[in-house]
Amino acid sequence: MKNSKAFPYLEACTLLEGSDEAGRRAFLDECDLRHFGDRSPVLTQGEPTDTLYLIVKGRIEVTYLDSEGNQSILHFAGSGEVVGEVEALSKLPCAASCWALPGTTVLAGSGELLVRHLLAPPLLASLAAILHDRLERGNRLKAADQFYSVDQRICIYLSHFLAVDTGEIGISQAYLAGAVGCARQTVNRKLGELREAGILDVNRGRIRLLDRGALERCCGLEA
Repeated sequence: MKNSKAFPYLEACTLLEGSDEAGRRAFLDECDLRHFGDRSPVLTQGEPTDTLYLIVKGRIEVTYLDSEGNQSILHFAGSGEVVGEVEALSKLPCAASCWALPGTTVLAGSGELLVRHLLAPPLLASLAAILHDRLERGNRLKAADQFYSVDQRICIYLSHFLAVDTGEIGISQAYLAGAVGCARQTVNRKLGELREAGILDVNRGRIRLLDRGALERCCGLEA
C-alpha cells in the first residue's frame, strides 16, 4: 500500500502544509518506510545527513552533547513531526543526535525529494513554521530558567517533555531534577503534590499526565 494511503493524516503535518495534494502524496509515496523495534540512532550530532525523518508513530529523542561530555535531552518528537530536514537541505552537520525509541515508525526521504515534490513558497513557509515552533520551545525554557520558581520550572519541564499522543512524560525523575537545577527530593515532593491533585499518575518511575490544563496552570501559563 502506498504511504499516502496508509498514513493519510501525514498530509496535514506542518512540513507538508500548503503544498498541493499531488506533491504531498508523491513525496510521501517515495519515502522509505522504516520501523525500529529497539532504541536506534537515526541522526548523529556533528555528522552530515542526506536524510530527513517524518514520524508516522512513536517518538524520536533529540539530544545534544556539549564539549565537556554533558548530554541534554532537547525534545521528544512525535507523530507528524520531522527531524533532519534542516541538515538534509543545508548539507550542514547535524546540530543534535536523534534516537528512534522502540516501536517508532518513520518515513525517510531526502532533501532533494522534498524540494522536487513540494512547491517552493509553501515549503519555505512550512520550514519557517517548524523553526518557529523550536524557537518558542527554547525561549519558553530559557525564560523558565531565569524567571520562574522551582515548582513552576518542574511543571514547565514536565509539560515540555510530554508525549501528546500517549500522555507519558519520557524522562526520569533524576533527569528532571538535573534539567530544573534542583534536588531530586524537591522533584519527588512536587510530583507527590501533582499526583495528589489528580494532575499526574506516577507509578514505578513512569510519569503520565492526567490533566494538561491543570499542569499548564501550575506552570503559570494559560491552559
